Amino acid sequence: MDERNEDIDIKELNNLYSQTEESNRKVRMKYRSLIEDLKDVSSTDMLIEKIATGNELYKKVNRTQEATLDSQFLLKSAELGAKQAESIKLAGENFDIEDWINKLLTTMGGRQDIDIKQENGETVNLKSLHWEAIGIKAEPFFDVVPKINNMIGPLSTEQKERKTIIRHARENKNSVNLKKPQELRKEDIKEQENETTKNVVQICEILYKVGRIGLFEFIINPESFSQTIENIFYLSFLIHDGKALLDEEDGELILDKADPPDEEDYSHGIKKKQYVLELDYDTWKDIINVYNIKKSMIPTRPKVQTNNAKWYS
Repeated sequence: MDERNEDIDIKELNNLYSQTEESNRKVRMKYRSLIEDLKDVSSTDMLIEKIATGNELYKKVNRTQEATLDSQFLLKSAELGAKQAESIKLAGENFDIEDWINKLLTTMGGRQDIDIKQENGETVNLKSLHWEAIGIKAEPFFDVVPKINNMIGPLSTEQKERKTIIRHARENKNSVNLKKPQELRKEDIKEQENETTKNVVQICEILYKVGRIGLFEFIINPESFSQTIENIFYLSFLIHDGKALLDEEDGELILDKADPPDEEDYSHGIKKKQYVLELDYDTWKDIINVYNIKKSMIPTRPKVQTNNAKWYS
């Protein structure tokens, strides 16, 4: 940069500084004039107008010196506003606090013993004041029916008592009275399987001896509903193995012996069909009456005695 350009930049900076300083000086002058004008403010409207002027002037403040003058202006405005608030007119008259207190004391009959000094030199004995007198006058203003509001929460709350947990020591039980769980042994399962096999073989022999017969006449035991259910259970093994078959004749279920199918039968399209036979107690009684069954085709098996050592008993 040459000397000529340096001279130009310095001149521009000096001019800019001079303009800024001149602007700040004008702002300070306006603030001082505004503070002086507050002395002549006599109404609320004039005070509001001066405050608005101060707000516009504050937009030009960029230094602490001018901001200090703005603070002085706000303080003076606040003091002036407080004085105007004290002189609020009520019912067209100025509200005089001292006059109001004197009238209040007169109403309450309190200008007797001297205990408290007022600014005018008078004293008041608070104990001698008739507070009920002013209370009676104020009562009508408070005697108002309250509005109905929604209540939040229950009308009354009852605190629940916490139940005390009493911990007892474990009682020592007599080992003689304790029952051991049943032990499942291989011998028990084998014996049960042998019992089922024996009954299936017995029913198969009876069917092969009797031949073609009505299903209900064969399986119904008129003496025992439970053994009738057992007969159906054992017969299902014979049908499953192809040693017995069910046929329908004139709407009746007919039971007959059969030879188990071989591979040739299956190759010709023979298929097994599943049939679910439902039988309840009332139906069992009705079948006995309808078919006039007097004696069971399958002999009644003796009842098995209960034995705790056998899981199937």
